[in-house]
Amino acid sequence: MTSTPCGFFGRYAEIDLTTGDVRVLPLEAGMIASYLGGRGLATRLLYDAIDPACDPLGPDNAVAIAASPLIGTNAPTAARGHMVFKSPLTGVIGTANSGGSWGASFKGAGYDALVVKGRAASPVWIDIDAKGIRIEPAHHLWGRDIHAVTDELIAGIEGPDRPRVLCIGPAGENLVRFAVVGNDKNRMYGRCGAGAVWGSKNLKAIRVRGREKAPMADKERFQSGYDQAFYLLRQAPVTKRLMREMGTAGLVELINVIDMLPHRNFQDCTHDEASLDRVSGETIARTILERAAGCFLCPIGCQRHTRIEGPDGRVQKGEGPEYETVVLMGPDCGVYDLAAVTTAQYRCNELGLDTMSFGGTVACAMELAEKGLLPGDVEGAAGLHFGAAAAMEELAVATAHRRGLGDWLAEGSFRLAERCGRPDLSMTVKKLEIPAYDPRASFTQALGYMTSPSGACHLRGGYAVSLAFFGGTKEIPRFSLLQAPIAVRNMQNHGILQDSAGICRFTGYAFGADPWARMLTGATGLDFSVAQLERIENRVATLERMFNLEAGATAADDALPARFAEEPIPVAGEPRAVTREAQERMRSDYYAVRGWDGEGRPTEGLIEELDISPRAGRKP
Repeated sequence: MTSTPCGFFGRYAEIDLTTGDVRVLPLEAGMIASYLGGRGLATRLLYDAIDPACDPLGPDNAVAIAASPLIGTNAPTAARGHMVFKSPLTGVIGTANSGGSWGASFKGAGYDALVVKGRAASPVWIDIDAKGIRIEPAHHLWGRDIHAVTDELIAGIEGPDRPRVLCIGPAGENLVRFAVVGNDKNRMYGRCGAGAVWGSKNLKAIRVRGREKAPMADKERFQSGYDQAFYLLRQAPVTKRLMREMGTAGLVELINVIDMLPHRNFQDCTHDEASLDRVSGETIARTILERAAGCFLCPIGCQRHTRIEGPDGRVQKGEGPEYETVVLMGPDCGVYDLAAVTTAQYRCNELGLDTMSFGGTVACAMELAEKGLLPGDVEGAAGLHFGAAAAMEELAVATAHRRGLGDWLAEGSFRLAERCGRPDLSMTVKKLEIPAYDPRASFTQALGYMTSPSGACHLRGGYAVSLAFFGGTKEIPRFSLLQAPIAVRNMQNHGILQDSAGICRFTGYAFGADPWARMLTGATGLDFSVAQLERIENRVATLERMFNLEAGATAADDALPARFAEEPIPVAGEPRAVTREAQERMRSDYYAVRGWDGEGRPTEGLIEELDISPRAGRKP
């Protein structure tokens, strides 16, 4: 296979910021057939570009961003980019995904992927269009927030050639370990600290412009998949109506009903109903929502454009808050003040902080403070407690600029709790803060967190809530030790497909892989049947595991914090915990389902079967 498949341009760019070299390299057809695009392709490019044991904030780390063959078509939601790097928060593979318009513009510039290596001697930004790639000085942009930088780089350019911008804010410049990369101002490559990696490279922004279209192999086959997908999106209640009406925050009441909504750093899942209603999706829709919107080519429309008027009459506008932000910066911190959560989230978006890790870290700090473990002489620490709504926005600013307590928070909850002598009070897996679903309420959710390649993540780990409560014919018992390993493997694999195809996770509420298989095959002319896609999913999952093992991870890292094993909570009227014995059984069975050995290492036979070639000089 030598010729470039349709749906691709057959080239990617590699930029070395240390030397200033820009190379445009061929993207082999075999690489496309094996890794598809997006997350799969970016993972392979990163694995080939760096030593996984490298310092994540050193020049030897790299950032790989990849598009997919569906970007540039009219496939629903197909505009998402995927960014892969070694995470400075976790020390393992970092993976972040974002919607918006940047991915489509990057693909339109004529590239399938981008790898950025090295470290510039001084701040720079990168300009990419159909004419080429240029590295420009960014001294005038350094220190400015994501909104200001975006406005600066698109100023005076209107119409179809208007560029799209990825950039970091002060949090990334100051190497906050959970800093994000902003996209279209308020869409974020949010988890694992991509912004800190950019900051370590003195990379402030990447601007792209382009409208080129890759050729399509079989329009009729593509259209058959498209028609089915669009019809099903318009039939499923979640994608047809619920997301547009309430956004993701519409889950607040549901997740509370199933005893899964965390409270006070996951100490329990008990909430006063009247208080919880103040931060629900229904209340957001009724009080602060201005309009719903969607990412590029998205018919679902889950975005929330909101407006907050303060006591002084000052009006602030922005996007969000989403479900994870509402809960982790709200009830998980004992805060039920919608205005406080929303304005703090606005600051996070502007300054470049992951709201999930920020909320989880503040919750950890509040528990440490209430237990007398957080030094009161640190600026911003005195008087900190659960429910301190007024502190949220101040702490976001302090964290982004590493001032006072913010400097401690900027390291993430694990390092914060370890510094205070109680690492067990960090609600993390692989040092990544747990999303807003308590794992004691679902064994599948628990195992998904444990085995996610990037640490605790409902997306990379597998979104068990969708199976246990939204799954229809796929529904499984949430406390089945027997079914959890297979269910988690399947959910994780479907997530790999979605991330590699550049599509939204919410499409999974409406249909599975079949429509995408037809669209991908029609777009490329390659065999992307459901069976072939499953093989790609297993290949990518195994390669991510190989990366993490080479980065120093072990089976011991695939575990939940002690709280979830030792402190039961009432779920449906019964005390529930995820005992260590249950964790060990699920982990062992999951490894077996994956074809890995008892220590979670992919076997040589599996690596050979999946045709995963090692990098030159590296043993499988």
